[in-house]
Amino acid sequence: MDLDLSKTSLWISIIVGACIVAAASAGFQHYSSENNQPIKVKGVVRDAILGGIFVAILWTFVPESMVQITDNVTNTVSNVATTTTTAVSKSSDIDLQVGPPGF
Repeated sequence: MDLDLSKTSLWISIIVGACIVAAASAGFQHYSSENNQPIKVKGVVRDAILGGIFVAILWTFVPESMVQITDNVTNTVSNVATTTTTAVSKSSDIDLQVGPPGF
């Protein structure tokens, strides 16, 4: 179990994991606080660090699965961006008819 720190996908996974846990922590603090108390930044940063550590630990135990997950996520994001661009460019060619169908 060797943690190769030169892999870009490792760092992307750690950052994404930290952001997800930090967002969940901030959301929990925001919605569970009484009298609109401010969000404690120290707690959110602590949770972000713990989220990054958790993802790094997962990476060491199942590196092949984590690489496959990050590859699938990056492919999905690029496909969504391509599909969205294509849909936007083709949407101007469609004639939209409103009302009952004329059979």
